[in-house]
Amino acid sequence: MMRSLGLRGRRLRGANLFFVVIGLLVLAYFVLDHQQQNDSSNERSHVVRGREIQPDNDKGQAIHDLQQQPVIPGHPDELAERKQAELEKRLREAKEKEERAAAAAAAKEKEERERSNKLQDEKDRMEAVKAAERAKAWMSAEPHPQLKMLANLHAFQGVVNQHGRPLNIILIRHDPSPSQIKLYEQYKDEILFVGISSFEDWPLPSVNPFSPRYPADKFTGMFPAFLHMLRDPQNYFPKHVKTILMSQSDFSLPPGMVRDYSVPKKYDFTYSGSDQDVRDDCVGWSSFAKNWSFVKQALEVMCGELDMTGVLVATKDKKGIKACTIPKSCEGKIVQTTFLNQDQFFSYVRQSRFQFLPQVHDASPRVAAQALAHDVPLLMNAHISGGWKYLDEECLTIPCPKNNVRKQKTGEFFNDITDFKEMVQKIVKNADIPGYYEPRKYLLDNYGDARSGKILYDFIMSNFGHRLVLPEGTTLILPGSFH
Repeated sequence: MMRSLGLRGRRLRGANLFFVVIGLLVLAYFVLDHQQQNDSSNERSHVVRGREIQPDNDKGQAIHDLQQQPVIPGHPDELAERKQAELEKRLREAKEKEERAAAAAAAKEKEERERSNKLQDEKDRMEAVKAAERAKAWMSAEPHPQLKMLANLHAFQGVVNQHGRPLNIILIRHDPSPSQIKLYEQYKDEILFVGISSFEDWPLPSVNPFSPRYPADKFTGMFPAFLHMLRDPQNYFPKHVKTILMSQSDFSLPPGMVRDYSVPKKYDFTYSGSDQDVRDDCVGWSSFAKNWSFVKQALEVMCGELDMTGVLVATKDKKGIKACTIPKSCEGKIVQTTFLNQDQFFSYVRQSRFQFLPQVHDASPRVAAQALAHDVPLLMNAHISGGWKYLDEECLTIPCPKNNVRKQKTGEFFNDITDFKEMVQKIVKNADIPGYYEPRKYLLDNYGDARSGKILYDFIMSNFGHRLVLPEGTTLILPGSFH
């Protein structure tokens, strides 16, 4: 009996162990199935129809980022609170960003509206000004009754169209006298007055010791427009003055001719002086304007060191007896003449390798444009008030950019006596090389009545067409005289 009881006990323990194992397996199955369901639910929350959901705004991005964060071990309530706080922070930041963007857009819209209003106000103001000017102006193509009288005054110059018909415009080419200023004030509303660079440093005061003085800003703001020669006009003219880089020497060019390189040059250079001061050995207003003191230094180099030949025009008195003193090294190498007419002067220019322009205080060197017309290059003082554009239109500071003159191929600059010899040798060496300089081509491509007259026409009509009536068919506006 005892043996049967032991056998039964062993059977019972085996049965109990079996049921425990079965129970553990069932529990493991449920736990694993629950975890798989959680993973599948998380995956479905981020995937719709096989495509991951992309947040379409900052708020959505915040929620999306939080959902992507790894699970942090901890109490479920703490984890939920942490996620909720982070979500609220991100939503708050997104809202603030939207508010800032909206504020910036509103500010920009306001700024643009104010700018538009200002532009419209300025446009209305200008229209009112133009209407007032039009009401006072001589609105006829016929000459103003006082036009001829004004044009005959020395400081003033008439203006014509391409047919020589007078226009109701007066150019002021140097500082007017008190009586001429009074006339300007009397007729400025009826006739258009425009300043033009033509004399010394006009409209700036002269530094010539033989010229009268006046304040630097006396004339820069007097006229509504100015045809100037300044490198930096914005530093001198007030904003209400309309300006354009243009000089008297841009117009009325001589016919000239293309150089024939088969004909040798007789002289190295020609210089255009003035016989006004010969009796005082070339000391006076004209000689200062022509920089005669530098010419004598330059002659020491050209005659004494380089054995050059040249012509000094108008350095003898009209009787051909007295002449300005020149260095002894120039004897037999330099021709000095009396004042010449244009044909005689042009003959000497054509026989020279270059035209020498040492002057500084010259607003509109006509001899520069005239030499270029005859295919003769220039050796020019870089400090000259006007005419620098004929060598290098981009030379707005001194010294000018090295070798920039090769763009226009019209000559060479020198800065002072220290580099004068170098530049003289350069222009003498290259002047006889066909095509190295092309002065006539540049001049005709950029200046002369046809081109400068059209540019002046466009400038005048775009700024003052509301107060000016031109004869029918006018296409060019030109400085000129009429009777």
